[in-house]
Amino acid sequence: MKFTDPIALLSHLLDRHEDGRAGARAYPDNGAFSNIVEADRFRKKLEEASLAGAVELRMETGRRAGEVKFVRIADVARLYCFVERTPSSQRSASALEDLFRRAELAVPFAERAREAAQAWSRNRRRAGIAPGDIVSLERALLLAQAIYRRQHLGLDYRTFSRRAVSDSKALERLEAAVTKVLRSIFTDIPEGATPREALGTLGVEKVPPPLLLSGPVTLGASQPDVSFVGVPADTITSVAFSRTPEYVLVVENYTSFVRHVTEADRDRRGLVLYGGGYPSVGLQKAFGSIARSIPAEIPFYHWSDIDPDGIWIFHTVEKAFGRRLLPHLMTIELAEMHGNPPPLAAGRVAKAGGSILSELAAYLAKPGAKYMEQEELDPMIPPPSGTAR
Repeated sequence: MKFTDPIALLSHLLDRHEDGRAGARAYPDNGAFSNIVEADRFRKKLEEASLAGAVELRMETGRRAGEVKFVRIADVARLYCFVERTPSSQRSASALEDLFRRAELAVPFAERAREAAQAWSRNRRRAGIAPGDIVSLERALLLAQAIYRRQHLGLDYRTFSRRAVSDSKALERLEAAVTKVLRSIFTDIPEGATPREALGTLGVEKVPPPLLLSGPVTLGASQPDVSFVGVPADTITSVAFSRTPEYVLVVENYTSFVRHVTEADRDRRGLVLYGGGYPSVGLQKAFGSIARSIPAEIPFYHWSDIDPDGIWIFHTVEKAFGRRLLPHLMTIELAEMHGNPPPLAAGRVAKAGGSILSELAAYLAKPGAKYMEQEELDPMIPPPSGTAR
């Protein structure tokens, strides 16, 4: 990066200083001046800074003598004074004091505020929030704290946001920041989830998703002659069954769900549920209600991607059902045959000690493990014997 504005060049040196880069240099763009007057004005301003003891100028030699080669800091305090800039450490400390005066934050959220101030003192973003943006930081922390205290339950995005910070659209603007704060406090948030998906797993939903299901389903007195139906998750008690399903299967991804109910189980032998990716709190409650209405001898299965988030989703669904859950098309052999190495560093795998997925989780935690999206496989009906496939 080169400069034709002397103040921008000097400010760049301070940015690098605040970022912890000792001995940083800044370079003029001597070939970019449109005329000699601009070049002289640029050089004279830098010479003023040098005479003030703020910077050291290194000059060109030979036929380019008289041009500034590069600039570096001589005395950082004098440079702050010369450009009339307050050090970021002072600005961040002042912002933190102001935040603590205005907002009541519990210990973990106050600690996140201090971490933000430390990052800002180095002129770096924290939780995606720019240095000095105290309003966004305050709202992100208060929203995260309200979610931590479960003040969001039963409320939509905008109502919750309005009640928490008097701004109905704040959560939509700050989803990523709020999620990053919550990830640092909650350990049970899937790594691969988008901010909105992650918030959904905690019960923060912009619009509650419907529950999609296929099988011997009846609504009122009728049995719909369609591949699957959708109902609000909180009305699951209005759904009944014309007969007991042979199996229950939750499918993580929509494409695989549709393929299963239209290709593998056209006769609706089983009850097939779409998990909605990362199942929302509303869907989890509906799963629990369904499990209580199905006889104990009917096997329950889950079909997910073979990756760390698939393990997380499996355990979440199993907990929601409150009964033994079997993996469907989720084996090490399938991952080795159809999977690929993860494009980025391997994600943290949820603890699976004592789980039926413990071996798969251990495999995914090893270097060289392959991840597999469930769309790589054609759907098939789970074994009626209640054994994993």
